[in-house]
Amino acid sequence: MLFVLRLLANVRELVISIPMRFVSLFGELVAFNPRLGPLRYVFVAAVAYAFFAVVLVYAVAPLRGLAGHYFLGEKLRYDAERWLATAIYDGNGSFAGTFDARLDSRRDVNYTDAAIDVGNYTANPDHKSIPVREVPPHYWQCLVHHEDRYLGTWLNPFGIDLAGVLKIPYSSALRSIALRRPSLGVGGSTLPMQLVRVIYNTPPHSGEGAMTKLSRKFGEWWLAPVVYHELTRGGDPTLLKQWAANHLWLAQRTGGAPLHGVEITSRVVFGKDSSELSIAEQFVLASAVNKPIILLKGDERLNEVRLDRWRFIVEVRARLCAEALITDEDLKKQVLFELIAMAGGPPDPKVKPKLQAALDRYAPGEARRARANPVARANALMPAARFGLREEMKEIYGFGWRDHVRGVTTTFDAATNLAFHDKIKTALAKIDAAVQPKLDKGYALDPARAGPDRKLPSITVVAANAKGEIVRYYEAGETAPYFGAPVARNPATGLYDPTRDPRMIASTGKMIAAIAIANSGRDSTASLYVDTEAPARGLETCAKGNNRFGRTALVSFACSLNAPLINRTALAGQERVRRLIDGFGFTMPPADASGHGTPPSTAAVLGQISGSPRKVHHMSAVILAALIGRGATPVREPTLVKSYDYTHAEDAREKHLDVRDPIIPNRLIQRRAVPLLRALLSAPLCYKTGSAPAGTLKSLSSWCAGRRTGLRLHFAKTGTQVTADMNATVDVWTAGGLQFANGAAYSYVVLVGTGSGSEPWATKIHAADVAAPLLEILLEDLTGHARENPMPGLLPPRAPPKPVANNIGSAEDALTRALNLQQMR
Repeated sequence: MLFVLRLLANVRELVISIPMRFVSLFGELVAFNPRLGPLRYVFVAAVAYAFFAVVLVYAVAPLRGLAGHYFLGEKLRYDAERWLATAIYDGNGSFAGTFDARLDSRRDVNYTDAAIDVGNYTANPDHKSIPVREVPPHYWQCLVHHEDRYLGTWLNPFGIDLAGVLKIPYSSALRSIALRRPSLGVGGSTLPMQLVRVIYNTPPHSGEGAMTKLSRKFGEWWLAPVVYHELTRGGDPTLLKQWAANHLWLAQRTGGAPLHGVEITSRVVFGKDSSELSIAEQFVLASAVNKPIILLKGDERLNEVRLDRWRFIVEVRARLCAEALITDEDLKKQVLFELIAMAGGPPDPKVKPKLQAALDRYAPGEARRARANPVARANALMPAARFGLREEMKEIYGFGWRDHVRGVTTTFDAATNLAFHDKIKTALAKIDAAVQPKLDKGYALDPARAGPDRKLPSITVVAANAKGEIVRYYEAGETAPYFGAPVARNPATGLYDPTRDPRMIASTGKMIAAIAIANSGRDSTASLYVDTEAPARGLETCAKGNNRFGRTALVSFACSLNAPLINRTALAGQERVRRLIDGFGFTMPPADASGHGTPPSTAAVLGQISGSPRKVHHMSAVILAALIGRGATPVREPTLVKSYDYTHAEDAREKHLDVRDPIIPNRLIQRRAVPLLRALLSAPLCYKTGSAPAGTLKSLSSWCAGRRTGLRLHFAKTGTQVTADMNATVDVWTAGGLQFANGAAYSYVVLVGTGSGSEPWATKIHAADVAAPLLEILLEDLTGHARENPMPGLLPPRAPPKPVANNIGSAEDALTRALNLQQMR
């Protein structure tokens, strides 16, 4: 035991004495050796700097990484969330861009060029990148070869490269000699250090002074070990690879706006997904780190720089990766040949020809910028849908939708929907001119007249096919009112609560009344309903008065008469009407102070029930399904999302496409009710008094299915919501559905209004004045869509031809019928 203690004491003395003896020897031979003269100061500085480098790499870095995990780990994860971009593809799968940072960051988004203090938090300028699912392997190999060759080795075990630190004095000397003035050189920045620059937006620039450069370098050394520790925990470098693939600056358009990450850059530069990149293309992107590709042409000088930069990337850096990393000679020749072919000049940003033509025609001011800027591209191609897409994803995931979704494919073609936008804007300008005297001060319908002193009411024109996929989508503004009122969206979570939506659906609620009446099986179109507001004469018209007479069911629905329908719907049973209201997902009006509520029949007929335009659209889609014989097929809410590109496999397995359960029409609409329901809801379009159209949609009477070739079915219902002043217009609605002779079927909703009973936007304006002209534009557009997308499977099966009876059989049948009739008598 004594021997062991003596041995340990000797070892301790040896450990302490060797460094001390080395320091003493260094002092005698170098630091205090007068024969070396001034040169001894150089040696002292060199040794001191080497000691500093060793301590920094092997002592400070691991301790800083471990300690920083507790103080900065959560912030790094939050920064990563802010960086996530979501790609948008149109219905054809064409890349339409990415969401603006103002739309897809949870909070403290900073889309400026400078840091912003938010309380005790500093929000640095955001960049946005589409997260890769699998890091392209050759990109990673080439990136490490160029930027961090000793990553994970004994020279760089904790995020700081010893060789890079030791290189700084040498590069400083060379730089000073070249510039003929003292200048601080640079050392090898590791990948974690470069990620620090991305986080804090502190890239090196040619004009920075020595102290600025030194301060930046110390900042990178201080934070790089934390980044490395967080991204390689447990020895797994997957997160480090993903961050290196997602967040490094690889390209920029002329004038700035850098593109970060492999995924988004590959789409713009090469027009393909990162998983489709060739080895040569992966090498090019990895070689663009710190030498970003310049995307757009400019003046003559810029074009020279652009070409030189590209050739340096391709012919020097990418070629170096090919020669150093590929061992198979045949593969190496193939990659080198591809690089030679690419070296002729940088590719122009890739946009699908149809999308480029749409940009040139409908957004000429943004067309060139949008080619190289994914955010500008999405803003131009999907001016309204990007807001709707965001709200639909928030209904599923809340504000955290970026954690789950890396890309979303819309249900419509971007180019044709943009053309539809142009038609609606033209129509709004004409409507605005026609009704301008009736508009309240501070409101306009023409988007061109909107401004700081004049705003637009909510304008929604949306149509969906029989599968619930939205094929035409127009909304004015940025709040996406189609998906619900902003006050019904939880400010803490982003989730939508339909029970809090205050928007009343006006007379579109009479669709529920029509269902309740048709379900009872007691009525026909000629049934008489007591009208206490009937005129003295002209009961077949839409005239009103103060008399009590019977009005037919057809007139009541064609003219949207309240009194007779309130009386008749009440007879259908309040409980039955309430089940319909709940079944469609609408909210009853609140009870009054005495605790008494509005009867469901009255609430439905007067449209005092509330819900989003999407919910009204859904009701139309359910009715359409019932009328075309698909009552047993579940009908989901209309959607802008054709498919999601999920970030994680577990999200793909869950398939969160619907927040609420779809509706099976047969559970709400009885099969026997279909003929009458069709007649009653077609009346606003089809009803005539004599030879003149007389329904609330008489201006669109040519769109009655009985009068239009190629149209099998068309029903619609209008509605006008007012304040306590019956002339003060809040909302005007039209909702319905149609089916063409080729089977193509569509539901739709048109809404213009504020949704607020305290904020009317016009006086004496009704659906026929505003909603009907917009609906006509939509119907014309849907005709073209139906022509290109026939759906014969939605048509009823043809009845087999009846066999031709012979004369004997016919005579026998006639005799049998005569005998039966005689017996009955």
